[in-house]
Amino acid sequence: MITLYIAMIGLSIIVQFQASTGASFYNITIELAYLCIQVGLTVTYTVLVTSRLFVMRGLMKQIMSQYDSSIYDTIALMVIESAALYLIFAIIFIVAFGMNSNGVTTLCLSAKSR
Repeated sequence: MITLYIAMIGLSIIVQFQASTGASFYNITIELAYLCIQVGLTVTYTVLVTSRLFVMRGLMKQIMSQYDSSIYDTIALMVIESAALYLIFAIIFIVAFGMNSNGVTTLCLSAKSR
């Protein structure tokens, strides 16, 4: 996990360096690897947070039999829904970026910034 995070930091430094030399954002080839690692880490963190919520819900049910665990379900649902929306836009962006479709990538960036 930490290896992927360090790789993402290293790739982002390379992308920033290449961008500072005057390269166009859409012509930086290492950017695609950076974006894929970023999306992978986001999905991994979402799975880890959600699984931790469900483990804690189970522990609370064991400790207190009358415990209402719907709050854990609601929080997990919010985390999953927000990650799913991000994941959909990120996959569309990555595919469009890989195909050099500047119009779709611009559309994804403008929708993401709102």
